[in-house]
Amino acid sequence: MTALEQLGGEEGVRAHVAAFVARVFADPIIGFWFEGRDAGRIVQHESEHALLLWGADVVYTGRPLGTAHKPLGIHAGHFRRRLAILRTVLRERGVDDALIDRWVRHDERMMGAIVANPGEDCAG
Repeated sequence: MTALEQLGGEEGVRAHVAAFVARVFADPIIGFWFEGRDAGRIVQHESEHALLLWGADVVYTGRPLGTAHKPLGIHAGHFRRRLAILRTVLRERGVDDALIDRWVRHDERMMGAIVANPGEDCAG
């Protein structure tokens, strides 16, 4: 069985991502970044990234990550919170630890494109 199959196929990945996005929108620490944002669009783009990781035949339709995120001033601590939420949601949904670790490592590699100043944990 492939990793994508273990995750429930493309629909399973989308469901995992939708649960993750709902959690970050509601999060008391990073939820403010998502105020006024289109959750459906974020689920779509997050799903595309994840599906590419798992070998699905999809195309990423969003803007380049740096273009979309760097101007927001996201700090490393915010990004690490996002990763922690991803890990928690996937565990709660029964995803295998090895798949969770691979997914989180994949997303960690995007940090440089998203975080405005990787050396800062919060605004000073």
